Amino acid sequence: MVLQGRAPLLPRVAAVPGSGAEVVFVGGAAGPLGGDELAVRIEVGAGARLTVRTAAASVVLPGTGAAARQRVEIDVEDGGELAWLPEPVVVAAGARYESAVRVTLGRATRLLMRETLVLGRAFEPCGDALSRWDVSAEGRVLLRQQAAYGPAAKPGWRGPAGTCGGTVVGTELRYPDVPDLAPRLPSVPGRAVCALAGGGRLTTVVAGDALRAEQLMAEEAGVGEAEPTAVAGATIPPVGSSRSLAATSP
Repeated sequence: MVLQGRAPLLPRVAAVPGSGAEVVFVGGAAGPLGGDELAVRIEVGAGARLTVRTAAASVVLPGTGAAARQRVEIDVEDGGELAWLPEPVVVAAGARYESAVRVTLGRATRLLMRETLVLGRAFEPCGDALSRWDVSAEGRVLLRQQAAYGPAAKPGWRGPAGTCGGTVVGTELRYPDVPDLAPRLPSVPGRAVCALAGGGRLTTVVAGDALRAEQLMAEEAGVGEAEPTAVAGATIPPVGSSRSLAATSP
């Protein structure tokens, strides 16, 4: 395993049982602040298994008034498995946050990926948040999705077709969709479950707080119903070890 990083994203190996590796990003400085440009690159070698988390939630603050941007690039080679499970990102009033995640999957790979956006701190309006996911599997597009929230978003983003008044939005992608490991639950108020044409499953939840959002996602994942190693409410059977991971803050 190769780890490279600098503040505010410092990768550390977590000592956990099992044959897969786990890396946790710890905060080396405050942020992200307006004007920050953060980049994360994760490479999982053939047959390797890796879980990547962050140690705590992040709070995006206005800073210079420019957008704080984070770019995540993920490559999983044939037979590799990755769980990318960052803690929530809180977008404070007046802040602008742009997140872009690009994932390239090889053959016979597994992916569990989550994102949780908290739209404003307690008793304050939210800033602007823009989130984009681009995922391809075996050379074919699996998912291309973009969502915007906050004053700069199009009218209606808080309406019935948007967050429906919720202040927390959670998104989870599973690939492939394996019902035996995580039973499918139907879409209900606060949770939308969508089967993807390429074989994955996309789940989106909205709630009034991060705890309820996590509960909705955990219910969808079928916590406690599967035998293999649990990964934050999901299951990924163990294989190999990870190859490399890097984080930079230009």
